[in-house]
Amino acid sequence: MAVIGFSDLRNNTLPALWDADYFSRLNMRDGTTFEAMAQRASAALAGLNGELLSMPHYSGLFAVQSSPDVKYAIGTSNSWEVATEYGVPDPRRGKTEGHMLPIRPYDWALGWTWMYLQEHFAEDLDADIKSMIDSGRKLWQKALLTRMFDDTANTIDGTAFADLPFANSTNDISTYVPPVSPEGEEFSSTHNHFLGYGTSGITQDTFDVGAIDVCVEHLQEHGYASPFEMCVSRTDISSWAAVTGFKPPNWAGISYHSSAVERSAFGDIGSYIGSVECKRGMVQLWETPRVPTKHAALYKRTEEGNEGGVGAPLRVRIDDMYGFGFQLVPGQYVNSPVHLLVGWNKFGVGVGNRLNGVLLDLAAS
Repeated sequence: MAVIGFSDLRNNTLPALWDADYFSRLNMRDGTTFEAMAQRASAALAGLNGELLSMPHYSGLFAVQSSPDVKYAIGTSNSWEVATEYGVPDPRRGKTEGHMLPIRPYDWALGWTWMYLQEHFAEDLDADIKSMIDSGRKLWQKALLTRMFDDTANTIDGTAFADLPFANSTNDISTYVPPVSPEGEEFSSTHNHFLGYGTSGITQDTFDVGAIDVCVEHLQEHGYASPFEMCVSRTDISSWAAVTGFKPPNWAGISYHSSAVERSAFGDIGSYIGSVECKRGMVQLWETPRVPTKHAALYKRTEEGNEGGVGAPLRVRIDDMYGFGFQLVPGQYVNSPVHLLVGWNKFGVGVGNRLNGVLLDLAAS
C-alpha cells in the first residue's frame, strides 16, 4: 500500500498495543541512588542553616546558646552614703533573676522505594527536598515570632513560669523589677511591655505615630537609642504608610527630585516598607504575613542591654550534642526495598533580653 504525504506531528502517536505509561517510565530512568539523594538533601539543609544566620530581619532577633538558663540584673534601692571620718559604709550588692529556655526535638522524613528512585521525574525529587527546606524555614520563623509576640509564661519540666516573656505585668514573677534606667527612671514589678488600646496614647484600631511613640518610649527609657526596628503585619502596610512621619524607602535606580517626599535610606532594603520619624528617633518598619493584623513588635536588634550579656531580644537554645541547625540522621536502610531519609533539629526559642521588646496590640481583644 502506498503512503503518500509529508510526515508531521500526527505521526507522533504510539501504536495501539504500546503502553504509554511504560515508555514514560523508561524515559525517567537516571539511576538515582539513595546516597545521591542524601547528598542533595544534606547540601540543601546546609544552605538553609546558613540562611537562618543571615535571614533578613529574623537574624537580628536572636543570639544562640547551649545552656538552658538566662540570668540578668534586676533593680535595687541601693544608694551611696555620705562618708564620715570614722564611719564604715555598709557593703552593697546587686540582685539577679533568671528564667529558662525551652528546647524540643523536631524531625522530618523523606521516603522512596528503591524502584521509584530508579524511575522517577527529576522534578518530583526536587519537590520533595524543597518541601523539607520550606517547612524548616517556616518552623524557624514561626518559633521566633511566636515567642516574640506571646505574653505567656510557659512551664518547663514541671516548673511554672520558667519560660518568661518580655516584661509583663500579668504573666510574670513578682521579684522581677527592671534596673534603674541610665536617665534615673525607676521601675516596679508591674512594668509592662505588652501594650494595648487601654494604654495611654494608644487608641483601638488606630494606626498613628502616637502609638509608635509610646512603644519607643518603653525602649528608650531602658537605654536603647534610635534607630529601632518594628515588625508589622503585611495586611497593615497601607495603614502604617499613612501615619504622620512615614518615609518610604529610597529605592535604588530611581532619581528623586529635591521637591519629592522625604525618603528613608536603608543599607539593605530587604522587606522594609519605610521608616517613621517620631519624637524619640527613627523606627524602621518591616513586614511579614506571619504577623496578624493590628499587631506589631518594636525592638533594638542585637544590641547590648542593661541586663548584661548579649542584648538581642530572643535567645535560641541548641543542644551542643547536635549543634546548630537542621541535619540528617546518620545511617540508611540498605536491606529494605524502601529508603527513609530522616532530618533532625533540636532547638527552642525563649526571651533573651526582657527589656528589648515592646508588643503593640491595636485590636479590641
